[in-house]
Formats: sequence, C-alpha cells, structure tokens
Amino acid sequence: MNFPKKLKDFVALGSSNLIASIILGLFWLFLASLLTKTDYGQLGFFMAIANIAAAISLLGLRQTIMVYEPKNENVIPASVALVLITSIISAIVVFVFIQNFWVSILIASMCIYHLSAASLISKQKYGIFSKYRLLQAVVAVVASLVFYQILGINGIFLGYFVSLLFILKQLLPLVKNKKIEFSKLKSKIGFMMHTYAYRLSEVFFFWGDKLVIGTIFGLTMLASYYFAAQYLLLLEAIPRSMEQYLLPQEAGGQRNIKTKQFFIGLSCIIVIISIIVIPYGVNTFLPKYEESIQPMQIMSLAIIPLSVIAIQRAQFLGKENSRIVLIGSVIQTGFYLVLVIILGQVFGLVGLAYGFLSAAIFLSIFNYFVNIHLQNNSKPIR
Repeated sequence: MNFPKKLKDFVALGSSNLIASIILGLFWLFLASLLTKTDYGQLGFFMAIANIAAAISLLGLRQTIMVYEPKNENVIPASVALVLITSIISAIVVFVFIQNFWVSILIASMCIYHLSAASLISKQKYGIFSKYRLLQAVVAVVASLVFYQILGINGIFLGYFVSLLFILKQLLPLVKNKKIEFSKLKSKIGFMMHTYAYRLSEVFFFWGDKLVIGTIFGLTMLASYYFAAQYLLLLEAIPRSMEQYLLPQEAGGQRNIKTKQFFIGLSCIIVIISIIVIPYGVNTFLPKYEESIQPMQIMSLAIIPLSVIAIQRAQFLGKENSRIVLIGSVIQTGFYLVLVIILGQVFGLVGLAYGFLSAAIFLSIFNYFVNIHLQNNSKPIR
C-alpha cells in the first residue's frame, strides 16, 4: 500500500474519530451548562463505572481480533460468544451495586460496539467503520437529549445504548453460520491476558481517576475535572486513530514512517492551537468552569506523549510484544493514581492535571528505552 493510499485511509479513520469526538465533546460541554455540577459529576462517575465494566467484560479480545484477524485466523466468532457471556455477568453485577438498569444495559452495548469496530478495523475497512463512528456520535447526541426529557440523567445512558447498536449490522455477517472455535483463542491466551491486563490499566488510567476523585474529593470537584477531561478526550481522537490505523498494518509488517511523522506533527499543531483558544472558549461559553481552564491547557499538552505512546504501542503489539505494553501501562496507571491522590490534595485541580501529563510523559520515555532494547533482541517478549 503506497503512502497516498495510507494517508487516504488515515484521513477517513482519523477524520471520523475527530469529528465524532468533536460532536460528543461539544455535547458533554453542553451538558455541563445544562446540569448542576453535582449532577454532572454523578454522570461522569456512572460513565466511569460503565467504561471500566465494559473493559473487564471484553477480556482483551478487541486487540486480539485486530492483531490475529489480519493474519487470517478466525477469532471473531469465539470472541463474540465469550464477550456476550461476560458482558451479561458484568451488567448484573453493576446493577446489584448501583441499582441503575440503564447503566447496566449500556455496558452490554459498549462491548458489542467495541467488538464490531475491532472486526471492521482488522479487515482494514476503515471507510465503513468511519461511517458508523459518525453515526454513533450523532445518534448518541440526539437520542440522549430526547430521552433526557423523559428520564433525566438516565436518558443519557439510554441514548448512548441505542447509538452503539447500529454497528451490530456489520458484525452479524462475520459470525453468522461461522463455527465457534475456542481452540483458536486457547493458543493465544498469553497474548490475550497481556492485552487484557493492559486494557484494564489503560481504562483505569482514563476512567479510574474519576472514581478516585469522586470518592475522595467529591462530585463537585469531579465535575470540574471531568469538564477539563472532556476536552482531552476530544483531542485523544488523534492517538486513538493512530493506534487503530497502525496496529493491523504493524501486525502485517508495514512500518509507516511518513505516516507516523505526520501524526506527531499534527498533534503538536493542535496542542498549540488548544492552549491559545481554551481561555477564550471557556470564559465566553461556560464561565462557571473558569477554574478548569489551566487544567485543560496542561492536559492538552499530554496529546503529544499520548501520540508517541500510540505509535509505540502499535509497534509492540504488532510484533506480539504484549508483555511490554502491559508492564508499561500498569506502571503508568499506578503512578498516575498515586499522583491523583497526592497532587490533588496539595494543588487541587491543577495538581490532577499535572499528574496526568507526568504519567503520559513517563510512559513514552519508558517505551523509548524498551524499544532500544528490543532492537537488539528480535525475539518477541510474550
């Protein structure tokens, strides 16, 4: 595949992720103006629970599909069967603890969406995935606003549930009349466990902090931090697109040097623009979140190390060096959550933002030195 074709595929994937993130990011910023800080904090707390429960249910199979399907190994049917069982169990457990039916069904739809997306990306059907990514974002906004009028905050969970189901149409042909061969996964348990633990640590990195902040510092402070984090999640579409695009190709032996350089340059430009624009945007449209301006600027800087990490991670996983990804991610998450508690108590919101940036920089440096080591040792670390 030549560079212009690769660039076209990335533009399709990256633009859909970016546009969808802008749509959802603006929606969540709108919700910040609509809800009280306590309600907004509670919404973020429950979304954190849903995302963590979904990650637990997926068993690392999303990455397994993206790595092994390009190698013509039929792992999708068995993966779907397993996740259907685990997602139902997770939904029941969450309902027992928080007594919220809408959050529970959201967990199941998240799992379906992630497996469907991984299947499309593994087949390098970037255009089709891009269309469903945009559809999901638009439906999530419209459905959430409609159901919010009826169910309040729970209507937002229902809206997201509905929006995540459309992509199921693309998953059905990949499993219909296909033999479920758990033996296909058995030989990959080592890789699955590494990517599973890695994914959990990654989710705890992006969502576990919300549980810690909400529990220790209260829902009002969580609301201010969650507001800042929404802008980060918007920008995080760039590194997420990088990894989704690069992983199947790295697994197939393609290096994509020019594409990686393009990614990093784009990240730097967006960071500069963000730092300049954020104060004007917040003061103009949401002045009640003025205390979130500096944390937003600090966290936007993290997109550069996060982009570097996405490239490094695709390289490691493409070569089946899942253990390295796991070790780095676990250390990063633990480091970050410790900083959340310490810096949050000392410096408040700004301390939380510096903790996030520091953890991202730490992992990019860790991966750099590990990659130097691996260049002198071609044997994958499993």
